Amino acid sequence: MLQKTFGDNCLSRASIFDWCKLFKESRERVDDEPRPGRPATSTDDQYVNKMTELVLENRRLTVRDRTGTVGISEGAVKTILKDHL
Repeated sequence: MLQKTFGDNCLSRASIFDWCKLFKESRERVDDEPRPGRPATSTDDQYVNKMTELVLENRRLTVRDRTGTVGISEGAVKTILKDHL
């Protein structure tokens, strides 16, 4: 029935069984559960504020220029520019 309704956008049969099992085991939300590990620190407010200042000063700086100035990875710079600004 789900494949008729949603077509190619439908979850696989195995995924549906996994979700059903999780909800039977008392899961209440579909949001991701917190995972253990080190939290991301390169996209915290301090770096977002620095990046905002850099963008306001000079919008023509490249990602590589911003990486060198702020001192974080290119991926973190791209994440800040895309998701936070």
